[in-house]
Amino acid sequence: MTHERSRGAATRGALGPAAALLLLGCVACGPGPLPSSMSHPLAGGAAPEFETESTAEAYVAVPGAGRTRVTVLDFWASWCAACDQTIPALDVLFRDHKGDGVMVVGISIDATEGAAEARARELGASFPIVNDPYQRIAGSYGVAQIPLTFVIDGAGRIRWVGRDPGSARRAVDVVLSEGASRPRDVFE
Repeated sequence: MTHERSRGAATRGALGPAAALLLLGCVACGPGPLPSSMSHPLAGGAAPEFETESTAEAYVAVPGAGRTRVTVLDFWASWCAACDQTIPALDVLFRDHKGDGVMVVGISIDATEGAAEARARELGASFPIVNDPYQRIAGSYGVAQIPLTFVIDGAGRIRWVGRDPGSARRAVDVVLSEGASRPRDVFE
């Protein structure tokens, strides 16, 4: 019995440093590389600039101003079944990271602002919603299908394009971890 206890203690002792090194290595890794982006003509390039008001009359712009380090644009509509999963997931992302300088903007292609506002409220969106009934913004971003999400860094470069909110979250984490994504100053 004594032999088993000392052998168990020795085994635990031998695994301790190995486990500590593994843990240290994972901590040093950070969030890892950007998730794969879908093929899109704007991926890796400059985000088309715009400024407008949200349905709540809040100012929204790309590139973001002030403390904005990452902007997430999600193109959606009230009638889009897949958006029923995307909007709530992006709202969690927004709530988790808005203090870190992350802005999420939902851009609805609904014909009416009322439809967009009502559905966003039903889905629990706390981030700004912009109504784009003539698809001017959607057209400048080359949106052919919804939902479609863009992750834009503080320098105004599109870093990720896709439909998976989990991958969008990972892309935001990577961009936030990079020192180059400092907030843009309003006076730059």
